[in-house]
Amino acid sequence: MLILIFLQLSPGIFALTYHYALGKYSKNQASFLTLFFIIGVEIISACIFLSTYFLVSTLFFVGFRPETSVLTWILAGILIALGFLAFFHYFRPGAGTKLFISQKYSKGFKYSAKTIKTKSDAFVLGVMSSVSEFIYTFPLYVLASAEIVHLSLYGISINLFAILFVLTPLLPLFIIRYKYQAGYNLADIIKTRTKNKPFTRFILSFNYLIIAILILCFRTIL
Repeated sequence: MLILIFLQLSPGIFALTYHYALGKYSKNQASFLTLFFIIGVEIISACIFLSTYFLVSTLFFVGFRPETSVLTWILAGILIALGFLAFFHYFRPGAGTKLFISQKYSKGFKYSAKTIKTKSDAFVLGVMSSVSEFIYTFPLYVLASAEIVHLSLYGISINLFAILFVLTPLLPLFIIRYKYQAGYNLADIIKTRTKNKPFTRFILSFNYLIIAILILCFRTIL
C-alpha cells in the first residue's frame, strides 16, 4: 500500500489534467470533471484486484500453495528487479521529475490532459494512467490477494483489508485535488514533487526490496 501511495504517474497526469481544466472551466466544473479521472483510477484498480484475487483464490481452492513452489522465488526475483528499477529507472536522469515512460507516451498523456472535454475523457485518462504503471503494481496485487486469501482461511474478515488496498491509489489524487482547491497551482505541485524525488525513489526501492527479503527469509508470501 505504501508503494501504491508513492507511485507518481497517475498523480502527475492528474495534476496536469486539473491544471488545464482550471484554465478552461470554473473551479466547480474543473473539480467535477477531474472527479471522473479519480473514478477511472478506482475502477481499474478494483478490476485488477478482483481479477487477481479470483485467480489466487482459485489456486488456493485446488490446493496450490505458493510457499512450496518456485513461485516464491519468481515473485521475490521480480520484486528485487523492481526495487532496482524504481531506484535507477523510475525517474529519468536529470533535474526534473520525468518518469520511465517514453517521450511519445508522455506527450500523448500531456495532450490528452490538455484537450480533455468530457467526463468520459477524464475517466479513460484515469484508467490509462493506472494501466501504464502495471509493471510496478501487478506483483503488489498478487501479494495482497494472497495475503487476503490467507487471512480468510483463518476466518478473519477480509472486506476491510480489500477495500483499503483498492482505495490506496486514490490518496495522492485527493491530496493534489485538495491542494488545488486550497489555492496551490501546478508550479507548486511540481516543486514539491521535485523536492521529494530522492525520497520517493528511495522509499519505492526500499519497500520492493524489503518485501522480497521477507519473502525469501520466511519462504512464504502468506
